Amino acid sequence: MSMDDVIKLMTSAVLGGFVGSFLGGFSKFLWERWLPDWLTWRREQHIRQRQLLATQRDPAVRAVNELQERLWVILSSKAANYHYTREQQGDEEYYVESTAFLVAQYLAWSELMRRQIAALDYNDLSRLLDDVSDAFAHGGPGFQFYRLDQREIGERLMTQMKADADAAIFRYSDFRDIMATPKPPERLLVLRNRSQYLLEHVDRELERATRIQNALIDLLDFVDAKRLWVRPDRRTKFSANEEALHRGIEPTRKKLRAPHAKR
Repeated sequence: MSMDDVIKLMTSAVLGGFVGSFLGGFSKFLWERWLPDWLTWRREQHIRQRQLLATQRDPAVRAVNELQERLWVILSSKAANYHYTREQQGDEEYYVESTAFLVAQYLAWSELMRRQIAALDYNDLSRLLDDVSDAFAHGGPGFQFYRLDQREIGERLMTQMKADADAAIFRYSDFRDIMATPKPPERLLVLRNRSQYLLEHVDRELERATRIQNALIDLLDFVDAKRLWVRPDRRTKFSANEEALHRGIEPTRKKLRAPHAKR
């Protein structure tokens, strides 16, 4: 055996020993330290996620469902209630202000949830909230709210609440009191005006409002996965396709209120 062969054997032995030692140490670290710690962290994250959702489920379902249902009625009837009361010189202001409130209620809740999940590995909920935000920001001027607009509205409503109140439970009376002040927050006035635009120009807002309503249904399916709070027939995605509307939506929601009834 030549000297070169001896050197090669010695080098191979040294490298083999080094690699074996490294792999053995890494394997021990992986199975004895990192993996148990990672599994423990994931388990703790899961528990905290469930606790968070459990404490916020009632206001979450309320905020999401009330807005998606209002959008469904507006889209499916082309805001017939609003136009009826407006023509009859009735209380069309109710539909404008209540629609603005339902948007504001959702934005306040979603902003609170974003703050609370910031420290949690809650990708599913974060993605669904982002989908709704993207739907609001979609398209051009009209019933459009940029992502920072949405955040500002949510933040302003949260700061209006008392220190000991639950910001996720934002009352309609609180909203009306704010809007009745001599100088309501400018962003809330913008919210009101854009809600009126939606009611007056449903055809122009069909795509965006449909996107929002559909994204809210996906979010509702997540926060009320067992469908204990909202029945399946009350969480139908609106479709702008008339054939799909008559085939799939009207049979499950055929009991629309009369044009003059408030909704």
